[in-house]
Amino acid sequence: MKKYNKVILVAVDTLSKDHLGCYGYKTPEENTSPFIDSLAEKNLKFENFYASDVPTPSSFTSFLTGTRGIHNGIVGFNNSIEEFSVDTPTLAERYFEEGFRTGMMSNLIYPCPWLKSGFQDIYPPGMSFQGGTAEEVTEESSNWLDNHAQEDFFLFTHYWDPHCPYRERSKEEYRKMFSREEYENYAPDMKYFKENEYLDLLYKEKHEENNDPYEPAENLRNYDSNIRYVDGCLENLFIKLKDLGIRDETLVLITSDHGEAFGEYGFWDHYSSYRNISNIPLIIVGDKINSKNVETYAQSVDLMPTLLELCGLDSPQGLDGKSMTPLLEGEDEFRGSVIVNSDATVIQRMYVKNDHALVHTPSRPVWDHIDEYELFDLSEDSRQIRNIADKEEEKAQKLRLELQDWLSKELDGSPDPLQLSIFRGGWMWNGFSRILEPSKWKNLLKEYPKLKNTLKSNLIYQK
Repeated sequence: MKKYNKVILVAVDTLSKDHLGCYGYKTPEENTSPFIDSLAEKNLKFENFYASDVPTPSSFTSFLTGTRGIHNGIVGFNNSIEEFSVDTPTLAERYFEEGFRTGMMSNLIYPCPWLKSGFQDIYPPGMSFQGGTAEEVTEESSNWLDNHAQEDFFLFTHYWDPHCPYRERSKEEYRKMFSREEYENYAPDMKYFKENEYLDLLYKEKHEENNDPYEPAENLRNYDSNIRYVDGCLENLFIKLKDLGIRDETLVLITSDHGEAFGEYGFWDHYSSYRNISNIPLIIVGDKINSKNVETYAQSVDLMPTLLELCGLDSPQGLDGKSMTPLLEGEDEFRGSVIVNSDATVIQRMYVKNDHALVHTPSRPVWDHIDEYELFDLSEDSRQIRNIADKEEEKAQKLRLELQDWLSKELDGSPDPLQLSIFRGGWMWNGFSRILEPSKWKNLLKEYPKLKNTLKSNLIYQK
């Protein structure tokens, strides 16, 4: 297998696998991702690649360290740099140790300062968290490549544009490619919001803060237009590689930290670990990478050892991930199951095996329709709206025991970080408390008194 000495890891934040043409998306007449699709057709595309942790800080920490949140201490936005702890070098540190020039075009340095280590050159687009545009990211990445194209390099390029606020980020040129009417039959019916006034209240207030509409069809339109915009900018990055004469020498991975919800099962944004959030795209592009559709399970912790092996470099001992290179050499089996942690509004852990997903949600205020344990058949219910735990009681119990055994082995007597998340409350609750009018927040606390403890816990912990 060819060994690469030029690597670009492209992360498109909030990029839903379900909204890419190469993964079967056909809702709008206009394709959202023509360039990404062209890459997927000729290279390696993963169907069942899952984030190890969500949302953003925990997801990026997992794939830039090769370790899970339960081991590195980062399971969400509530974690601080003092909680980050790994005994192994990060991906950037390994490349730096081997003499690669390392560059980071991302503003993750603001919420995740622990990820700076190992990067020699850092440019945060927009000079703020979630700031900048895809054009800026591409331009700065291209400028960096101009200076380092003839060196061994590792470049982390991070686009934010699909992330909310959708309307504010959208460009008229791309918005005109899509129409609201195309999404009316695809958009969720919002039944969970109609049945729960407090869930509906949070949804409305959050969307009003973002200047995004209540109805999901328009949000879907704007979201897809933002994906199309990034797709064009990503194509320009590949044109730069060709102009510099290093296209064939460069290994490129395209992925995301998580997907996005628009009302499915009572969720929006990326506040859960359900499949539409955690099952993310992964496309590996290289001149010696064969075209293949990979069906087996893999996770974001597997990215680090895979990249290092493709460069002929050793991985540190003690990573949670393992190299996916056998899949590039013809193997079809890799992982038999995947497990995802989530600390957002609800605190969740999902275990996926044989197209079934067991979801454990020990903390779920306001999401009254969710049971603590749920079971879904992903082959028939990919949106996870039909809980079959009662119908398939034996299967649900078997998966529960397997998950508990896995967790006990992994923790090895250490506390579960998600239990601390339950104590603190999901990271979005302080945000909700800021955007709700005092009277509305008072009514919410009256209905869900445990949220009072959540806010107190956050204040105590921050002190």
